[in-house]
Amino acid sequence: MRRTGNTKKSSVIGTLVASICILAYLGALVLVIVRISVDMEQRRADAGREFAVLSGIASAAGAEGFMDDIYVRLVQTALNDSRVLEGVIIASPLGSLGFERESGRALAWIDGAPSFRSRLDFSRQELFRPLGIPGVPGASIQAVAGAIDTNDLVGTLAQAAIIVGAALALSFLTMLLESPSRKGAPSAARPLSDDAPIGRTTLRSAEALREARVDRRPPSGYSARSQVLGMEHAESRLAHEIDRSAAEGQDIAFIAVEFKSARADDYYARLAADAARFFSSKEFICERGERGLSVICPGLSLDMGFLNATEFHARIMGKYPDVFAHKTDLCMGISARSERELVNAARLIFEAEEALERAMMDPASPVIAFKVDPAKYRAFMEGRRGAMEGPSR
Repeated sequence: MRRTGNTKKSSVIGTLVASICILAYLGALVLVIVRISVDMEQRRADAGREFAVLSGIASAAGAEGFMDDIYVRLVQTALNDSRVLEGVIIASPLGSLGFERESGRALAWIDGAPSFRSRLDFSRQELFRPLGIPGVPGASIQAVAGAIDTNDLVGTLAQAAIIVGAALALSFLTMLLESPSRKGAPSAARPLSDDAPIGRTTLRSAEALREARVDRRPPSGYSARSQVLGMEHAESRLAHEIDRSAAEGQDIAFIAVEFKSARADDYYARLAADAARFFSSKEFICERGERGLSVICPGLSLDMGFLNATEFHARIMGKYPDVFAHKTDLCMGISARSERELVNAARLIFEAEEALERAMMDPASPVIAFKVDPAKYRAFMEGRRGAMEGPSR
């Protein structure tokens, strides 16, 4: 399928922006992990040093007066001066003392004896050593430290949020800038074999893939039965759109639709209106016999015409289950210009009718497309032209 330069440029820009956003998300994640890991290691080291200092103060002060008011004040002051220690317990045969920087945060008291609370934000490192206090054998000191600094964590998360927010803003801005150029631009479909029916394929949103082209000169001749163009206008209308599409370097698809169910006669006007809404305008819909429609699709390749036809088939089957009991009750054939410069409306109609005839005989594939090789077609047309001109004299 041929793509325009703008579509290729948009695709490259979109890929680049997506890569930048992914790197930004990964960078934010790595920032949080590294900052937290470094902070935790630093706090473990600080906890070891602070505990050594506090233990020395508790041991030296105990020699002067263990467990008196002066001793309690000295230990509490040393704890308050620390950065990461949260609570301290000094145990001895004479009794136990508990200290904490913030009341009720680190210690719980059971029957007058202190014990450390179990908190997720406390470090699991062992901070324990005996106190060599004369006259107080068996005295020991134990402490717990905070594993994470809440303020540092909030700051790190805020920085990560700024990075993620900037990436999201870039992504959103790119989406807004690209949406006008992507509107209706066809996406790549799977390759089709020459002159072979196309089987079922995975659908994307038909509306997003459709490129509506409305003629500036609304045609006359709407049918009273269906409020779309009469059958006699199909070829001339298609010829006009072929010329316009060729002048603008666009492809064009043509779809022949047949309602095999007799009950469709009562719903013909509604089915025609559904087709007009789905394919953007009733100016591109023509009657086709008693139970059929012709659909002109400017801007759509054969692949995209097939995708749109398949989506339309699914919608009609879901909307009118009592009218179309089987999927083959609604058949469709598709053809397209496919870069052929010399193709005319009669040829596209013939190819779509051929594809429709195959679909009506196929018990499993109600939507079939007719594909030709543009190079072979050009060779065929040049051969015909040569035969008509005759040998040169």
